[in-house]
Amino acid sequence: MVALGTFISAFWILAVNSWMQTPTGFSMQDGRFFPDDWFAVIFNPSFPYRFAHTVTAVYLTTAFTVIGVAAFHLRNRRFAEESRVMMLMGIALATILVPLQAVIGDAHGLNTLAHQPVKLAAIAGLWDTGSGVPAVLFAFPDAKTESNKAEIAIPKLGSLYLTHSWTGEVQGLKSVPREDRPPVAPVFFGFRIMVGMWSIMLLITVSSWYLLWKKRIYESPRFLRLCSYAIPVGYIAVTAGWVTTEVGRQPWVVYNQLRTADAVTPNLVTHDVVISLTLYVLVYAAVFGAGVYYLFKLVRAGPVTAASSPESQLTKRPARPLSAAE
Repeated sequence: MVALGTFISAFWILAVNSWMQTPTGFSMQDGRFFPDDWFAVIFNPSFPYRFAHTVTAVYLTTAFTVIGVAAFHLRNRRFAEESRVMMLMGIALATILVPLQAVIGDAHGLNTLAHQPVKLAAIAGLWDTGSGVPAVLFAFPDAKTESNKAEIAIPKLGSLYLTHSWTGEVQGLKSVPREDRPPVAPVFFGFRIMVGMWSIMLLITVSSWYLLWKKRIYESPRFLRLCSYAIPVGYIAVTAGWVTTEVGRQPWVVYNQLRTADAVTPNLVTHDVVISLTLYVLVYAAVFGAGVYYLFKLVRAGPVTAASSPESQLTKRPARPLSAAE
């Protein structure tokens, strides 16, 4: 029920967010948005891709958390039976979702090329519009000079993975005025951090196949250590992905319709923003801090055995009452 409720919640959150990225099914009246077609509003062009991409990312984060906790117990020679089940379940999920995420991500990229080409240009680190563009593996984007420093790129590969054609045309950042471009560096590096975390997941998944074949998956110290250290990769990937999509949307709150600067509440006082932001940070730090502490405590304690479980005592047959003679 918790998983189902979370799934439904994610559906509506991502429907709203996706509409802000690719708005459809509305009209403007006196500077206000009015829905004309609710189906078009909810199932806007980017929603199916963003929803699938985000939900898959969260499931992968869960899978590698389970794998990492299982590896932690196996390294410490505790709860071997339970940990083996956890490890196999996590690997089974990763086996399906790691390659699936690559396919979904590719489809999401094609959708972004069609509806948010400037965001894609920032992701790719491309300043000039052209055909057969390179794949920029690494660089330091410089918005002032409109160029990349220390660039490492592979010729024409960018067009292939962005458009599925060696000669496909990709719009560059210079195609729009400076004021219509997002901050390039956070988008550029956020995307590469996300892909880097996915690459670690792929490495662990492929390694697990080999070790399963060799029947050494539960005994390999290096593999178990890698799994334990990789617990944060899913969380980092999800965070980097959201930085990429939200910063890449700037300077728009509603893409090409409403600027962030124009969406600010009128007569907003700076210290009011500081106070509300501080309160949000404190509340979330307390909630998540307590949650993380409790989760770490549960992980260290390990699975509760049936013999020590209070519930198990309720299922036992009552003892025979003593007779008067006894």
